[in-house]
Amino acid sequence: MKKKLIYIYILTAAISLASCEKIVTVSPENQVTPDVALKDVNGYLAVLSSVYDYMQNYAYYGRDMMIMGDALADNILTNSNLSGNRYVGQNTNAAGSTYGIWLNNYFYINECNIIIDGIPKLTGVLANQVNLQTQILAQAYALRALLYFDIARVYGWEPNDVPTTGFDANFTFSAVLRTTPVVDLASEDVRNRSTIVQTYTQIETDFLKAISLFQSLGSLKLNQPYAFSECSAHGWLAKVYLYWNRYADAITQCQAALNPTICPAVLGGIGTYSTNFNKTPNPESLMEINFVQTVEVTGVTGSNNAPYTYTQPSLFGFAGVGVQGTPNSFSTFGGQNVSAELQAAFDSPNDDRKQMFYTSKDSRDATLRVWCNKYDGHGGPYTDNMPILRYADVLLMEAEAYAANGPQQNLATAVTLVTQLRAARNATVAVVPVTAAPLQQFIQDERRRELFFEGQRFFDLKRQGLGITKPALTNVGTIAANDYRLIAPIPAAEVTFNPNLPKNPNY
Repeated sequence: MKKKLIYIYILTAAISLASCEKIVTVSPENQVTPDVALKDVNGYLAVLSSVYDYMQNYAYYGRDMMIMGDALADNILTNSNLSGNRYVGQNTNAAGSTYGIWLNNYFYINECNIIIDGIPKLTGVLANQVNLQTQILAQAYALRALLYFDIARVYGWEPNDVPTTGFDANFTFSAVLRTTPVVDLASEDVRNRSTIVQTYTQIETDFLKAISLFQSLGSLKLNQPYAFSECSAHGWLAKVYLYWNRYADAITQCQAALNPTICPAVLGGIGTYSTNFNKTPNPESLMEINFVQTVEVTGVTGSNNAPYTYTQPSLFGFAGVGVQGTPNSFSTFGGQNVSAELQAAFDSPNDDRKQMFYTSKDSRDATLRVWCNKYDGHGGPYTDNMPILRYADVLLMEAEAYAANGPQQNLATAVTLVTQLRAARNATVAVVPVTAAPLQQFIQDERRRELFFEGQRFFDLKRQGLGITKPALTNVGTIAANDYRLIAPIPAAEVTFNPNLPKNPNY
């Protein structure tokens, strides 16, 4: 994928950074060293831009973190005849068929470490770049936190949900924590994995540091969704706390994230759910990955890898709610269909969110299937922005935390939040339960109805210890909550380099 710069305050030339074979220990020849390019704020801005460029990677938030979780769970039924074998193993939860972010995440964690270590040491910073210096540092902390959070939830269990039986019984290893840059052989060493709690504590520390730095900027801080801001840092920290079962802290962070003085997002009203996904940015996005069609999605890059080509029928497109698709000119490997179970999860006939589903055949056969139109190429051929943190997600996180956190008045607040969302989606509000256990289940169902094809479903089921009842047509049955396949294998190259690195069980 070609580089593009993320809008921060100014535009500067991006630097091209090579990839490396093993990332926990980073080969120094692939790094931008301080004596080469990091002599001023613009040099660090270029490094920061390279991290944002990685966020667009199709193996990361450009695709897999957005839709693979639905294939790994129960929202997607993969048709192997149409998909070109994309997500076939994921849809049946074959061992090892899951996210593969370890190597690249560590490379870009090191980029963040270079910024965090180096930019505060700059001297002679121009007066008109002092605030930018702080912005870059704040975003580097937030990005490092997110990179580690994704490693933690892909390759390990959550702090309070470690299995007590099975292959993964009492397995508490998580990330390899590195918070200082590797820039030469002297700074390269072998480290083992930290515990889950140690990893989550580091993630929390980084997000809190980012928030503090953003707040220090006052009115000069960013309030837009294309880069980390105070708003999105609060939102992601809320998610960390929810995974950690720290419900009071999650509530605090959700409320801070949705504070209208810093939040660029709003909850759309009736009739806006589908149309908002066609706007750039989505008005409901607290954080969004931006793609420019002529720069990042050209040639075979988009047609082979973009979410559009995974989720839309080949040579047919959306023709209206529930209406058979009409011919178009875009070939796809679209085989990720809406499962019957996801369709059945909707409990209100007029729910606006159902408008994302439509029926179409594919140019390769005449069978009518149900497709999801969240990624419809509204930014150009095969091009869609990725809303990676939305208002409704944060609202439902707050509702979940209230429902799990004590007295009756908290349940009432949770009901109010869920009712607010359902009213905005034109869904029946009278069906929201008011007692703890049914309400908690209802909130998880509501997350499914709201966030389908946004990568959340797998992680929601995993962190709740609920197991995964696969779509009936996969013939897989139920994946138990302690199944070793719910965490990804550590790359073989890492274990070869460090034989003492604890592998994930049964791999």
